Amino acid sequence: MAVKQEKLDRFSWTVVRYRFIILPLLLICVGAFALGALKIKNEVILQDLFPYDHPYLKLHARFSEVFGGGGFGVVIAVKSKAGDIFNAKTLGKIKAITDELVLWDEVYRVLTVSMASNSVKVVKTLAKGEIVIDSLMFPEIPQDDTEMQLLKKHIFSNPSYNGSLVSGDGTAALVFTQIKENVAFEHVFTRLRSLDKRFSDKQTSIHVVGYPMLLGWIYSHKVQMYWVFAISVGFMIAILFAIFRNLVGMVTPIAMALICTCLGLGFIGWTGINFSPLLYVLAFLVGARMLSNSVQITHRYLHEYAILGGTVEHRRTQAAYETMRVMLVPNGAAVATDAAGFLILGLAKIVLMQQLAIMMGFWMSTIALSGVFVPIICSCLPMPKVQLDEKGNEVDPLGFLDHFLMAVARFSISPRGRYYIILVTVVVLLFGGWQTTNLKVGDPTPGSPILWPDHPYNIDQVLVNSTFDASSENFMLFYEGEPTSVYDPIVLKTFEAFDRHMLDRLPDIYKSSSSIINIGKILNLTLHDGDQVWHQMPLNERELTGLLGYIRNNVDRGTLGRFMDSTLERAQITIYFADHTSDNLLRIRQAAKDFFNTHSLKTERGQFMLAGGAVGLEMAVNEEMRRSHVLMDSMVLVVIFIMCTIAFRSVVAGFMLAIPLILSNLIAFSYMSIADIGLSTNTLPCSAVGVGVGVDFAIYLYSRCIEEYPHCQDWQETVLTAVRTAGKGIVFTGMTLILPILTWYFISALKFQAQMGFFLAMLLFTNMVAALTLHPLMVLLFKPKFMQVGVVVSENMAPVTGSQDIVSGD
Repeated sequence: MAVKQEKLDRFSWTVVRYRFIILPLLLICVGAFALGALKIKNEVILQDLFPYDHPYLKLHARFSEVFGGGGFGVVIAVKSKAGDIFNAKTLGKIKAITDELVLWDEVYRVLTVSMASNSVKVVKTLAKGEIVIDSLMFPEIPQDDTEMQLLKKHIFSNPSYNGSLVSGDGTAALVFTQIKENVAFEHVFTRLRSLDKRFSDKQTSIHVVGYPMLLGWIYSHKVQMYWVFAISVGFMIAILFAIFRNLVGMVTPIAMALICTCLGLGFIGWTGINFSPLLYVLAFLVGARMLSNSVQITHRYLHEYAILGGTVEHRRTQAAYETMRVMLVPNGAAVATDAAGFLILGLAKIVLMQQLAIMMGFWMSTIALSGVFVPIICSCLPMPKVQLDEKGNEVDPLGFLDHFLMAVARFSISPRGRYYIILVTVVVLLFGGWQTTNLKVGDPTPGSPILWPDHPYNIDQVLVNSTFDASSENFMLFYEGEPTSVYDPIVLKTFEAFDRHMLDRLPDIYKSSSSIINIGKILNLTLHDGDQVWHQMPLNERELTGLLGYIRNNVDRGTLGRFMDSTLERAQITIYFADHTSDNLLRIRQAAKDFFNTHSLKTERGQFMLAGGAVGLEMAVNEEMRRSHVLMDSMVLVVIFIMCTIAFRSVVAGFMLAIPLILSNLIAFSYMSIADIGLSTNTLPCSAVGVGVGVDFAIYLYSRCIEEYPHCQDWQETVLTAVRTAGKGIVFTGMTLILPILTWYFISALKFQAQMGFFLAMLLFTNMVAALTLHPLMVLLFKPKFMQVGVVVSENMAPVTGSQDIVSGD
């Protein structure tokens, strides 16, 4: 162990001695690497947000080739502000929007549906008993009052259209479309917003919802995110000035953060990984971590410089050496735990999470360079003049913080204080454990939890859900079998029974359904002179074959393609629900499962398969989050335990550093539970990464205890000295992380960003407080041997650390 320490000392000495050569060379390499930032792609790719290996996603991929991408729907509501929509101007807008959408390359043309679509059919009775299937309102809108009244009759007498395509009161109509996979949603959002601007006026309002629109709104706030981050950076600089009040303390952390940022962005650009705007929050967390880590090392450098004697150059060189040799190992251990928090995210079978693990794992690992860069940057900057008091001691403008930290530490380890600490710990464990059981997976509230309730998207979502019996929250049941097996009555009979079952089980969230059954029922009703008894599908194969054959001969391929394929071996039914909240997704999933507990998934010629659509995709994400949540949080703790065990060469150290993290995790999850924040692809990375970042505070404290014990030979004095010296650095590091991130809650237009700022601030603050209270108490109670081992190392290395060795180069 002593040999390894000696090698570390010699490495530090070599770097410090040749720093004026090493620093420019490293900066040149960083600059060249940073050129990759010019190649960065930053798109929101919808497919990257879903678990690629989930059965629902595989099913979605198979059937999207037949029926289109059911999970990428957009719903456009055209609403009249006064009166109904049955006038030439409003109907003209509905037709114009529909006609424009079908020409977009970004959408599936055959899946663009409205009352003005050729694919929306109505069964008409002509002279001499002739029955035809014609378009509802295509190619022209009604030309006179008679045609307008007939249009109303066809809509409001058809349950498939009344309340779905047109609201029950006739004041609004819907236009549905499906966005293709792997398109740039920023472009789609811009085009959809242009529809809103061009067709909204004093008489009409346009409302657009759907997952692609949501991602577009998030992307549109990118500039505002930059402003939030800029304000946070400004706040960090102000904190640095308040802490250090000198050039070294302000310039060094910022310079180090810029170096790591260049490396991180360069890596993303050179590797070609898509840098989604959804990752910006975590990217800023990495940036804040770069700055705070440098603050810790800079504070140590200024401390070493202050206690040394000799010339200015000697003090600079010696302070840089001492800082590097004592901070390389704890800094490496802290960075390793930070990077581990990101790398663990790769366990999730979601492309975005795996990309996040790679790019942020590398980016976070670059912070390890601060152990080398920061001391030599400090040694190259002009040092502030040391102010002395009348007794010749250095004046510390923040000396009150030393007294406060010492008072906190004394209370924590006192006979009375330790019982309070233990009591609070037990209460938090019990309360946090109880609240964690209430933690939801997915979105706990209607609308989008990423945006504030008064955001235009959530307002539009409320309007659509309250006005129509259709929405963007679609759930699809598929059938696949032999060619022409769709003619088997059991197929459509099962579809119809499934639809009735979901309505009976979920009347509060069920909206409507869409399938070939809707056309078949109306046709069968018309064939039997409007007798409502016949508003059903034929029950035998011969009659059903004849009915479907009639529909196939009279309906265009595009219309049928929404419901059946050309070989009649695949079919689907789509059911619309009010929302995709976590509780309702569980209810939908259970209701669908219960149906097939009493109905066979297989027929003689094929089988039924669940589930597709936006609701099916959300179910897949939630199931993956439920699996990944426990796995990731457990693995993060395991990896932190291993890293800390290796760094301190002690299993006890691993346990002492890892176990208190459970406490901070429980506090964070309790906040999520109380604030109705669900685990999702947005929140799970924050919880996993926050744990890795939070352990840094305790690592620095333990490293200082190892340094101090040889001089103190007393556990209480060791703890108090460590808190007095390292505690201030811990507080400085914590404040440069916590306060800027906390400002997000008050200035961010994204609810997700604001809540995650508060979440991360809470997680970090808990770990910072634990490092100043719980960890000192643990050290005093356990008296770990790995801290006592430091006696041998320190004594053996004493001659190597002498100033003469460094200055002379011997």
